[in-house]
Amino acid sequence: MMNLVTEVVPPLGVARYRALFHVPHVRRLVLSGLLARLPMGMVGLALLLLVRENGGSYAAAGAVSGAYFVATAVGAPIAGRLVDRRGQTRILRRRALIFPALLFAVCALALLDAPLAAVAVSAGAAGALMPPVGSSLRALWPRMFADADLRAAAYALEASLQEITFIVGPLLVALLTAAVSPVLALGVAAVIGGVGTMLIALAPPVRAWRPDERHAGSILGALESRGVMTIISLSVCLGVGFGATEVGFPAFAEDHGGAELGSIPLALFACGSLVGGLIAGAHVTVSPVRLLRFSSLLLVVGIALPLLGWSLPSMAVLAFLAGVPIAPVVMSAYGLVDAVAKRGTAAEAFAWITTAVFVGFSAGMAVGGTLIDAFGVRASFGFAVAAMSVGAILVALGPGLDG
Repeated sequence: MMNLVTEVVPPLGVARYRALFHVPHVRRLVLSGLLARLPMGMVGLALLLLVRENGGSYAAAGAVSGAYFVATAVGAPIAGRLVDRRGQTRILRRRALIFPALLFAVCALALLDAPLAAVAVSAGAAGALMPPVGSSLRALWPRMFADADLRAAAYALEASLQEITFIVGPLLVALLTAAVSPVLALGVAAVIGGVGTMLIALAPPVRAWRPDERHAGSILGALESRGVMTIISLSVCLGVGFGATEVGFPAFAEDHGGAELGSIPLALFACGSLVGGLIAGAHVTVSPVRLLRFSSLLLVVGIALPLLGWSLPSMAVLAFLAGVPIAPVVMSAYGLVDAVAKRGTAAEAFAWITTAVFVGFSAGMAVGGTLIDAFGVRASFGFAVAAMSVGAILVALGPGLDG
C-alpha cells in the first residue's frame, strides 16, 4: 500500500495548488493525464472529417463517429471494473498499445479505401478499448492524499483540465487537417494517447496501486451503491443539459451570422467551467455533498442564462457565465464517489459517470435538435434547464449521499 500524504495544506488560494504539485509524482500524473485524454477531444471530429474526405456522406461520417462514442460509453465501466480487479498498471499498459494500434488501423483502412463498415468496426473497437485514464486517476487521488483539501484540489483540477481536452483537441484536429489531412490528425491522436497513457502506467504511485479486497455483493459492482446510482443519475441529467446546449449554440449562431460561429460560445462555455473549477478547488472548504447540492442549484441558474441572449457577443458572455458552475458540480461528485462506492469499486463507479454523461449527451443533442426544428433555439435551452433542474432535485433528495 502507498503512504498517504499528510503534510499541512494552505487553507485557501493558489497556495493549495502549489502544495498539490509539491507532492511527489503529482505533476507527472496531471500533465500525463492531460496528454492521455486529448484524444477524447480529437478522435470523434477526426473520424467525421476522415469519412467526409473520402467521399462519405454526413450520415456515414456520423455513423462512424457514433460507433466510436457508443463503444466508448459501453467499454468505460468494463474497463473500470477491470482496473478494480486487476490493478491500474496492467490495464493501462496494455491499452496504451492496443488503443493506438486500432486507431492506426482506422487510418490504414481509410487510406486503402476499405468498406465503411470495416472503418466503423475498427473505430468502435478503439472506443471500446480506450484506456481508462480518467477513472484510474480519480480512484488514485484518495490513496495519495489524506487531507480533504488536497483531494478537493485534485478533483477540481481533474474537472477543470478535462475542459482543455475539448478546447485544444478540436483545434488541433482542425490545424492538422488543414495542414495535411484528417489521417494525420487521427494518427497524432493515437500517438498522444498511447504515450500519455504509458507515462501514467509507469508512474510509481500507479505501479504501487493494488486492488482493494472486493466487496462481497452482487454482480452489479459499483451500481450496488445507492449513492453511486444517485450520482450516475445526476450525470445523465448533466449530459442531457450539455447536449441540448451543444446543439443550441450553433443554432443560435446560425441566426446571428453563421452556424460556424457557434464554436465561440461553445469554447467560452468550456472556459467558464475551467475557471469555475480552479476557483472552487482553491477556495472551497465545505463538504463535497454540500458543494454538490449548492453548485447544482447554481448550474440550473447558469444554464438558463443563454435564454437571455440577443446577439452573438451577448451569448458569448452568457455562455462563459453559464459554464462556471459545471466543474464545481463535477469535482464535488468526484469527491463523493470514493466515499459512497462499495469497497473495491471506485474505478468502475467513476467510469459509470463517463458513460452516463455520454448517454445523456447523445439524448440531449437529439431531443434538443428536434425542439429547435419545431419551436426554435430557446426550446433547446429550456430543455437543458429542465434537465439540470431534475439533477438538482436528485442530489437534494436522492439516497445514499449523506452516508
